[in-house]
Amino acid sequence: MQLRGLVVLVGATALSAALAACSDPAGGATQLENACDDYCVLVLRNCTGAVAQYSDLSTCLATCETMELGTDGADEGNSVECRTFWAAISEGDTAMCTRAGPGGDGTCGQNCESFCASTMQICADQVIPPYDSEAECLTACGMYSTAERFDAGDIAGNTFACRLYHMTAASTEPLTHCQHTGVDSAVCL
Repeated sequence: MQLRGLVVLVGATALSAALAACSDPAGGATQLENACDDYCVLVLRNCTGAVAQYSDLSTCLATCETMELGTDGADEGNSVECRTFWAAISEGDTAMCTRAGPGGDGTCGQNCESFCASTMQICADQVIPPYDSEAECLTACGMYSTAERFDAGDIAGNTFACRLYHMTAASTEPLTHCQHTGVDSAVCL
């Protein structure tokens, strides 16, 4: 009798695990959410003031969810894992904050590659999207001034940094900020 109860209990546990796997087959969404939580805590703690990469937690989390998770412990490549690595390094060297930021600064992705991939996801459902394709975005992005290093205070000016700021802002307020990321931006001019 006791053995039969054990089988039922094990069977119920197996069923619970199977149902959880069906709702998230690879654990991908949950893994990304957890990775974004970890990343955002680090980057918001270690990159503040003149080197801040996001204006707040919700903007960081929403932007992060447009990125690939990447390989655990990666220190290069356009991924959350790479940005988390550099966000941790930034505790002792804030010059590394742009690597941990939304553009990746050539280490965690090329700035235009990261900007366009996220912008296309964030702004895809806008009535008039800022770019018709990722290729169009990449071409335009290559012409934006990169003389200024990015920080979350770059809200104006005809620069890549301004458009990157507005892409992160669009992650939580797309109606307001998606158009600011484009070539004919009303604020990045």
